[in-house]
Amino acid sequence: MAFRDLLRGRSAAAPDEKGVWAQALFAHELTPLIARDGGEVLVWTIDDLGAAGTVTDQFTANAAEYHRRYAAADHFERLFRQGIEATGVEIADAPLILDLGSGSGVNSIVPCLRLFPGARLIATDLSGELLAMLAGYALDTGVAGSVTCVKMDAMSEAVTPAAFDLVTGASILHHLSVPEQGLAAAARALKPGGHAIFHEPFHGWAVMRLAFQWILAEAALRGDALDPAADAVLRATILDVAARSDPDPSAAGFAALDDKWLFSRTRIEASARAAGFRDVRFKPHGGKPTIYREMAAVQLRLGSGRDDLTLPAWADDILATFDDALTRDAKLELMMEGTIVLTR
Repeated sequence: MAFRDLLRGRSAAAPDEKGVWAQALFAHELTPLIARDGGEVLVWTIDDLGAAGTVTDQFTANAAEYHRRYAAADHFERLFRQGIEATGVEIADAPLILDLGSGSGVNSIVPCLRLFPGARLIATDLSGELLAMLAGYALDTGVAGSVTCVKMDAMSEAVTPAAFDLVTGASILHHLSVPEQGLAAAARALKPGGHAIFHEPFHGWAVMRLAFQWILAEAALRGDALDPAADAVLRATILDVAARSDPDPSAAGFAALDDKWLFSRTRIEASARAAGFRDVRFKPHGGKPTIYREMAAVQLRLGSGRDDLTLPAWADDILATFDDALTRDAKLELMMEGTIVLTR
């Protein structure tokens, strides 16, 4: 379905209902940003915090392909479920949820709709186009009355303090120049006893950096050059991990980085407690016996866009050395990705 089809041809479904319940959650007036031809608002904005948005021709052309990506929500639903079960937190019935950096909703909004019956969600992002895609998905799936999309800076103080049962953020903190602002925004929005759940990357990526450096050095010693595409992926990963490991925010180029941070548990815990959270828990992802070989394959595929790119057998043996040397518990302690569960 082309994006433009989401803007017309449907009957309005209680167009004012969402604005009524959502407005009480903001200190500023919600104003329409993107609407369908019939007048139903898809995306709102905070009166003076966002300019009217448009939907580009390129985006409308690719909307059908983007819509199919909602199947990826299954993965993030598992992460949310595992984080809740592992930490034992109890989420309020029919919770009121604030999502930070929602994008198209694949990573957070869709999983929360599945996991929390009766939930009402405020989806926030700086991209009106991505939020419009989420609004279209909500219309298609009959949940439009449960999701209000607001273009805004989620780190601002625009939302009513202590109003939400749950704050979520799927891969948002590591994009921020000051991640503590995200934690503070979550704490500010939560009711006492409310929870925040984030999925983020951690310093365990240093193990992959070491493995890739070994492989490149071994290739040079053997005189056995890697496929140029694989060589480029390994070098790019090494540089990326180095740039995001305790970076200097004042350094040239830091602001231009999309992915800015790899976190330590120590930093997250200290920052979360400073923001006002009383409990900080982690659910590491991974721990599989072959996690480093698997992640290398993922990096090759994502970094090159190819499904057929592989490393030579001797390079797989190097990755296996890391897999074999670290126990399951060690892999979890040195997690590359993890779920952070915080309690106000």
